[in-house]
Amino acid sequence: MSRAGNWWWTPVAGAIFGIGAIAAAPVTGLAVAGPAGVVQADTSWVAPFLGSFVVAAIVWWLLIGWPRRLSLVRAAFAGALVGLCSYPVVLAIAEFGQGEPVDVATLGVRSFGILELAALTILTTGFVAMVIMAGVGVIAALLLGRVYPPAPAWQPVPWLLKAGAITLTAIVLLLGGAFAWLTQLPLDAGALGGNRPMNNPAADYEVAATAFAAIAAEEAKLPLHPECGSRLFTHGTRVAKAVVYLHGLTNCPLQADELARQLFEAGYNVYVPRWPGHGEADQMTLALTGLSAEQMVERTDAAIDLARGLGDEVTVVGMSAGGAMTAWAAQYRADVAHTVAVSPFLGPHFVPPWANRAAANLLLRMPNMMLLWNPLEPEGAPGMEHSYPRIPTHALAQFMRLGEVLESAAQQAPPQAAGLGMLLNDADFAVNNALARQLVAAWRAKGRAVDLEVLPRSDLLPHDLVDPRMPGARTELVYPVLLEMIARRPQ
Repeated sequence: MSRAGNWWWTPVAGAIFGIGAIAAAPVTGLAVAGPAGVVQADTSWVAPFLGSFVVAAIVWWLLIGWPRRLSLVRAAFAGALVGLCSYPVVLAIAEFGQGEPVDVATLGVRSFGILELAALTILTTGFVAMVIMAGVGVIAALLLGRVYPPAPAWQPVPWLLKAGAITLTAIVLLLGGAFAWLTQLPLDAGALGGNRPMNNPAADYEVAATAFAAIAAEEAKLPLHPECGSRLFTHGTRVAKAVVYLHGLTNCPLQADELARQLFEAGYNVYVPRWPGHGEADQMTLALTGLSAEQMVERTDAAIDLARGLGDEVTVVGMSAGGAMTAWAAQYRADVAHTVAVSPFLGPHFVPPWANRAAANLLLRMPNMMLLWNPLEPEGAPGMEHSYPRIPTHALAQFMRLGEVLESAAQQAPPQAAGLGMLLNDADFAVNNALARQLVAAWRAKGRAVDLEVLPRSDLLPHDLVDPRMPGARTELVYPVLLEMIARRPQ
C-alpha cells in the first residue's frame, strides 16, 4: 500500500482520539466550552474533540502514517504524546472559538491565559490524560491494524523514538509523583471550622444598627467605588426574617442591589456586607492578593452576628464565593434558620473534583498571578465598573482550600443550619458544579433535606446570576426561582 493510499486513515485515528477525549474530559479537566460562537455552552464536546483530533492526526501521521509502522507500542507512545499536547490546543479552541474577532491588542493576554490554564491542568491531571490517551492509542492500533502493511519481523527502533518513549514515561512518573505529593499535603483547616472565636450576635435591632453605622464609618475612609459600601435595607425595627446576602468574588454589594430591594419590599430586613479588599474604585487594584479564607470566615461570622439583631430568623444567601461562604454557614452556624447557596465556588470548572485538593496546594505554592475573568475585556465588562476584571490565583486557591475543608466537615458531621438550599446553573463554566453536588450528597447522607434547584443549560445563563448589569444576565428568570427558594425551607 502506498503512502498516498493510506493517508485517510490518519483522520480516522484522529477521530478515535477525539471520541476518547470526549469520554475522558470529565476526568482530565478538558470539559471546557465558550459562551458563544462555534463552541457553545451546550456543546462542551466540541473543543475536546477538535483539539485532540488535530493533535492526534499530526502525531499519528508523523509516527505511524508516514513511516507505515504500526504497533501497539508506537500507538501507545503516540497516545501519550496526544494526551500531553492536547491541553493547550483544546483550551485555545475553546477560547478563540467564541465567535469574537481576534484582536491583536488582547491576543497576547488571551494566549498567556491559555498557557496558564494548560500548565495548571497538566501539572494536576496531565499524567492521567497521558495514560488514558495511551490506552486510546492501543485501541486505535487494534482497530486500524489491518489497513497498514505488516511490519517486518524485526526492525531497529529509531533512537529518537526510544528517547521519546523514555522521556514520556519519565513525564508520566514525575507528574504522577507530583500529584501524589500535592494531594497528601495538608490543607490547614485553621479557623475555618469549629476552632475559631466565639460568635457575638447582636442582642437587638439597636445594637445591629449601631454596628452597621460603625462599619459604614470605617468604609468611608477607604477608596471605595461610590456604590460599593456595605448596605443595609431596614424597616427601622426588628422584623420576623432578615437576610444576609454575600456577594461574589471581585464584585461588591452593588451586585445584589435589585435583589435586596425586592426582598425588602417582601418584608425582610436585608444586610449586604462588603468582603475584605472588595469594592475599591480602582478596578486594577491588587487589594485581593492577600485575601484568605480565614478573613472570609471572620466576615461571614460578623455578618450573621449583626443580622441576628435585624430579624427573629436569619437567612443567608450568597453568589459564587458568597455561595461558598453560605455553604460554610450552613455547615457551622446553628443559629441560621435557612441558607441558599447560589453557584458556590468550591473549585474551578476545569479542575475535576478528584484533583481539586492537589490544584489548591499547587496554586498556593506558585507565584500569585493575576488572571483575567475575560481576556476579551481586560478592563472589565461594560456596566461592571464596580467589579474587578482580575483575580489573584492565591485567592482562587483559598476558596478551593475552603471547599476541601467544607467537604471533609460535611462527611464527618451534619450541617447545623435549620434549612439548606442550593441553586446551580447547568450552563456555568466558571465553578465546578460536581463539587457542589458532592456537598449536597454529603448533607443528604447525614439525613438532612436539601432544596436543590438547577437552572437548565439551554438558558445559557452567565456565571453571575444575581447582578442585573452582567452581560447576558436574565434576572427575570433567576429572581423568581431564588426568591421562592428563600421563602420556603426544607424540613
